[in-house]
Order: sequence, then C-alpha cells, then structure tokens
Amino acid sequence: MKRYSTFLRRTLMLVYGTVLLFAVLIIGIYNVISPRLFAQNKIDDLIPKGQIIAGYIESTLRGEISTAYLVPLIGRSTSQWEATVWVVDANGDTLIRTQQSSGRRVGKLPAALANSMLPTVLSGEIATHIGSPEDLVATRTAAQEDASGESVLGGIAQSEAQEGDASGEEVMTGSIVAVALPITFWGDVVGAVFMAQSMTEVMSGMQALSNTITFSLLLVALLLLPIVVYFASRMSRPLARMRSVALTMAGGDLTVRADDQRPDEFGELGRALNYLSSELGATISSLQLERNRLQSLINGLSEGIIAVGAQGETTLLNPAVGDLLHLDAGDSDVRAAAPEVFALFDEALSSGHSARDTIWRGDTALRVSISPLPGPQGEITGCVGIVSDVTSAERLEQTRRDYVANVSHELRTPLTAMRALMEPLRDGLIKTEEQRQQTYNVILRETMRLSRLVNDMLELSRLQSGTVSLSRSIFSPKGVLDVIHDTYSAYAEDYQQTFVYDVPDALPDVTGNPDRTQQVLVALLDNAFKYTPEGGTVTLSARVEGGIIRVSVTDTGVGIGAEDLPHVFDRFYKADKSHHSRGTGLGLAIAYEIMKHLGEEMTVESEPGKGSCFCFTLHIAQN
Repeated sequence: MKRYSTFLRRTLMLVYGTVLLFAVLIIGIYNVISPRLFAQNKIDDLIPKGQIIAGYIESTLRGEISTAYLVPLIGRSTSQWEATVWVVDANGDTLIRTQQSSGRRVGKLPAALANSMLPTVLSGEIATHIGSPEDLVATRTAAQEDASGESVLGGIAQSEAQEGDASGEEVMTGSIVAVALPITFWGDVVGAVFMAQSMTEVMSGMQALSNTITFSLLLVALLLLPIVVYFASRMSRPLARMRSVALTMAGGDLTVRADDQRPDEFGELGRALNYLSSELGATISSLQLERNRLQSLINGLSEGIIAVGAQGETTLLNPAVGDLLHLDAGDSDVRAAAPEVFALFDEALSSGHSARDTIWRGDTALRVSISPLPGPQGEITGCVGIVSDVTSAERLEQTRRDYVANVSHELRTPLTAMRALMEPLRDGLIKTEEQRQQTYNVILRETMRLSRLVNDMLELSRLQSGTVSLSRSIFSPKGVLDVIHDTYSAYAEDYQQTFVYDVPDALPDVTGNPDRTQQVLVALLDNAFKYTPEGGTVTLSARVEGGIIRVSVTDTGVGIGAEDLPHVFDRFYKADKSHHSRGTGLGLAIAYEIMKHLGEEMTVESEPGKGSCFCFTLHIAQN
C-alpha cells in the first residue's frame, strides 16, 4: 500500500506539476510580451489623437478657430487625450501643454524627447518611442541650430503665455510611450505635437487582465485536481498489481499470474509477465534438476571436492572431504583443520596455474589436484580441488619396492655364499677331500634354501592370485595338533625353551584342509621359537568358542611394536628392519593367505617385550 501511494503521489506530482508549469509559462510569457503589445496599441491609439490636435493647430493658423479657444480645447486636462500633450514650434519651444487632473500644469517638453524625436517630425514623418527617455540620443538639425526670428506659431505661444507662467522642464522617470506628429502650414512643417504616457499608466489596464488570466489558470488547475487524481489512481492500480505479481515471482512463487485480459498496454505487460514467469519456471526447474543431479553425483563420489572463491573462502565441500581429512562434525574452519591442503589452493590462486601434490595426514596419503577457474576477463575467480585417497596405491608402490628389495636381498645371500665357495673349488684352493665335501654340503644347503625361497614366492603368488584350489574336508584337529606337539617338543629342548601344550582331549571335528592347517601351525611355531629367547615359553592352545575352534600360538618373545602390527602379514615384512633375523619373511604371509582362502580368520596381538599371540579359527563341522 505504501508503494502504491508513492506511485500515485508521483503520478499526481508529474501531471499536476505539468499543469502548473503550463500556467506559469503562460503567465510568464504574457508578462514579457504584453507590455510591448500594449505600448504598440497605445501608440496606435495616440497617433489619431495627435492628428486631431495637429488639425486644431492648423485650423487656428488658417484663422478657422480662435486662439482663445485653442488652449482650453487642447490643454485643459490630460484625461481628455489619455496622455500628456505638448505643442512645440520648429525650435522645440513649448507653446501649449496639458494640465494634470490635479490642476497643476505640466512642465516643458523634456529635452531628450525634443532633441531626439523633433528632427524626425520636422522632416514630415511621425516619430514614436517606447522606453526610458534617457535611451534617446539628442540630435539637432542644422535648420534648428540656425533658426531665428519669430515662429509662425508665435501667436499661439502668446496665448499660452497669457494662461500662466511657464514652468520648468517636465521630469519623466521610468518607461514611457511617446508619439510626435508634424504640424504643417501651407505645406511646411512649422511645429510638432508630442504625446507621452507612462508605461505604468499604460499597463494599468493590462494588470487587471493579467490578474484575471492568473486567477483563471489557478482556478482551472484546482478544477483539474480531482480529475487528475481519478485518472492517476486508475493508471496506478494495474501497475501496482503488476508490481505485486513481479515481487511474488522474485520471491520464488512462479505460479502467480498477472491480469492479461485487458486490451490495452497493461494487458500486454501482463501477458509478457506471465510468459516470463512460465519460461523462468521451466528454466529454474531444469536448473534445479541438473543441480540435484550434480549434487548427488558430487556427494556420491569417494573423492573429496573442495571449491574456494577468489579470496580463498570455502564455497563447496562434499561429504567425502570430512572423511578424507578426518574432520570432526563441529569443525567449522576447514582451512585451519587442513592447512597443508589449503596451502596448495593459495598457491594456485596466486600463480593462476594448476597445483598437484601428495600429502600424508597420519597414515593416509592424499592426492590433491587443484585447477583455477578463469573469469570472463581472464581473472581467477576461484579454484576447484579434488582430494583422493591414494594410500593403497602408495602402499602398493612401497610394497612393490620393498618386495624387489627383499627378493634381491634374500636371493643375494645364498648366491653370494655359493659364489664364495665355488670360486675356491674352481681355482683348486681346496686340497683335501674332506674340505671339498664340506664345501659341497654348504653349497647344497644354500641351494635348498634358495629353492625354498623360490617355492615360497611361487606359493604366495598363487595364493594371492587365486589360482590355487584348496580342497576342504572334515578332519579331527586333535590329531594335527598332537603331531605338531611331538615335532616341536624336541625343538624346544634344543633351544632351551619351554613348550606348553594346552589342548583338550575332546575336540570336535572341523571342516578344512588338514595339510594346510599343519603348514600354518608350522609357520606360526617357527616364528614363535625364533623370536623367543632362551628360557622363554611357547604355548600351543585350542578352545571351543561357539561354532568355531580358536587355535592360538603364544610366546614370551620380543613382541611386535604397534606400528608393525598392521603389516605382519605382508610378504617379506620383518619387524627386524636390518634383515639379520632368520627366515624369508614369507611364512606369515603364506599362512594368512591360506586361512583366508579356507574362509577362516587369523589375528595377532602383541606387546613389545612381553611376547605375541597368533590366533586362527577352524569352523566346526556340521553333523
């Protein structure tokens, strides 16, 4: 409603202001032009009167009118001629002058009028003047300068003198209207009749007309006011409705429609608004659909998407970013939570080039790729970055490098030993048969070690590639555990260690592969005895837990650090990084792959200095 009244008020101001400006302009133009028009009309009115007076003078000169009657006829009052009258001779001397309405006779003809207009009149022409007397330029003719003797109008002058003493020159101020007509006698110009009136007197009649026009215009403006209000309100109502519809559309409601049934321009505007609303609604629906698709796609990506503005402010984060950067739910300042990531964004914003790097956050490797977004003028308007978890790829690459290094190391040891023994044999440095046999035994042992390494590598590769088919059958785990106990009891005595066998007599049958199960137990016990010092204890136990039997190999050895536990089942992995410990580092990896292929679970628990516990499960056979 406030907007509606504002529009109506402005419309009224425009229309009514136009009317008032029209009235003011009419009055102003009238006041500028009318004085000269009135003055010219006054001149046209004075010329016939001046001709009458000149005719009186000429009749007097011819003796048709008595001089005694001339002065009262001409100069008794200015009101009869509506002007001040002077009758002058050829020398410019005043002979007759009119009398004011107050009874005071006017002064002589002003010198400015006499000097400027008399030469023109004496030449037989009528002279006129509108304006100030001072504007006239005094000029006198040679005839006037040389004039002498008594004027033809001397008798008239004598009569004027008898009427009273001549007064001084008449003082006229302000603008005047003046007319001068020649007086002729027998074809010669013998004098002039001057008639003058102040512009104030001339405009006195115009003032009443001006007031009448002004009053009429103001009255018309007042009468037009209700008409203007009516039509302005009719004009503003449909515009106000159009404005309301446009604001509703801008607020998001594109179902609203304007009145498009009118046959005038407002109807065309309504139809245009309705067309705009329908097209805009279709466009927005399409954009929303595409935005939802894009948002779903971005939210469903496992890679993190980060977008920043030109000033580095974060504008977009998909859910994967929180998981990759390990952000808490309450972290509002993502830049502070991951400064190393946003340092790459700052670099891309400042340089205008793409930035890529791999960043480690704890045990997670993140590949960050950032591309700047150029604007229409080539300026950088922001950056978009993709954060990917490449931990597996990095670890795979590291494993590949470690695998090559470990294989090279494990192969080099027996090959170096064999070479060191074969070169003396070739050079004949070993003389006795006993030394040669010892050398052959060492070469054979290293060859067998090399063969076992190759076989283990092939075994692990087949297990990891899935090309090995492990048969499953029902067997008694007690028999397999008893065989292992008998084998390693003597082994424990040789290394002065205690071997505890904690297996109940009655164990249910299980489903699995007995040979592979025995292979796993051998690998676990080999590691347990290997890393347990003299006087330590190795325990082989089995417990029934629900539908499974949990077999455990526990030792009191050196233990495994927390940082090494996640990698104990990796191939060639050794907690002893110097590789001086015995074994190839493939036993646990093979055991883990065997259990995984049999559908069983293998776990490890350890604490440095207190020993380790390796466990695997065997599923109880269903009757």
